[in-house]
Amino acid sequence: MQSAVMRFDVPAVEAGRVRRLVEATNARAAVHGLTAYSLDVSEPFLTDYRDPIDGRIVGKRRMVTVTIFGEIPRHDGWTVVARLDHDDEGETILSLFPGLPDHLADAVRGQRVLDNFCHGCRAARHRTATYLVRHDDGEFRQLGSTCVEPYTGLPIKGLQALWRFHQIKDSDWDGDAEGGYPADLRLPVSDVLRVTAAVVAQDGRFYSRSEEWRHVQPTADAVSAYFFDRRAPMEWRAAIDADTDAPATAAAVREWAVQGYGSLNDYRHKVAQLAKGETVDPRHLPTLVSAIAGWHRDREKAAAERAARRSKPQGEVGRRLTFAATVTAVIELEERYFGRRVQRRRLVKFQDREGNVYVWFSSAAAVPDPGDEVEVTGTVKEHGKYGEVAQTVLTRCRVVERQPVAA
Repeated sequence: MQSAVMRFDVPAVEAGRVRRLVEATNARAAVHGLTAYSLDVSEPFLTDYRDPIDGRIVGKRRMVTVTIFGEIPRHDGWTVVARLDHDDEGETILSLFPGLPDHLADAVRGQRVLDNFCHGCRAARHRTATYLVRHDDGEFRQLGSTCVEPYTGLPIKGLQALWRFHQIKDSDWDGDAEGGYPADLRLPVSDVLRVTAAVVAQDGRFYSRSEEWRHVQPTADAVSAYFFDRRAPMEWRAAIDADTDAPATAAAVREWAVQGYGSLNDYRHKVAQLAKGETVDPRHLPTLVSAIAGWHRDREKAAAERAARRSKPQGEVGRRLTFAATVTAVIELEERYFGRRVQRRRLVKFQDREGNVYVWFSSAAAVPDPGDEVEVTGTVKEHGKYGEVAQTVLTRCRVVERQPVAA
């Protein structure tokens, strides 16, 4: 008996489909008395996925190795080893029996075949397909479809059913890929954070999608473009990859993110879940990307707290004061009512590079956002303390946004 073995890799999400196709093929073959083939599916493993257009490694996919095996049908020493498809232009295409052993495959390829010839009936007529059969003694014969069963005793319909294993092996599993990328494609967490760190270093800070009104590209969109936008300039990608500080920043961000696992804060816990994995689904990319902002905020907050301990009163009470600072907090206060008119009030906190703390009780229609780099001109109302931190209280402030500094 000759054993047939077909081994190939398919996306892990298609393992169930392969099982159904093998079962259906076996069911068809069984109708004609042929023995079923067996199926083995390996444990899933990750492998690189290359963009079929430009050859870049975009991400990773979970794959499984499929092995289909069984005994090649045989009767009275005869086995069918190949099908010959004949087209109208006189070309003959050879298709080996699924899983044919290499030594037999080599012997089949070395056979001389005749267009539309049949050793069984020897009738000269047009045929779209003939079959090569082999006897255990090494003899080959070329037979037409209707002569295979009478000559060898093997059911042609059953053999044709088994030939479907070729279709399973050669299937295009990504035929319905949206946007040209398979739906099960995943991105390495370390790569996502590395690219994010480099993008933020280039752009000066993290921008969320809620800031699109600023006419800047959200960081998550830039990171997505690095992986998926085939029109993205190669020079831009090269600049991202050339950032030598990004891998270390990415490692620090990942360590910070994982520390939030089990946190009562839903966001911190979700980011930690993503950071703990080896890969991430692209639909969760914005959440993972935002970890860089959280890491920066925590570092800046810790630095601000350390600097605030050195805070000193600034300026003279009643005099105007101008300084550059970062907005550290914007706190909503209780609204004031003047008849039917409502006045919105907010407490805005600033901190300069020396760590000095300023506060402004604002009723202005618009105030800066936390993290903004601004230039403030205001009148010193008083000097005070909040806890152990000295702070300068301002009034009648004018705030002008400055260009963000590199994170």
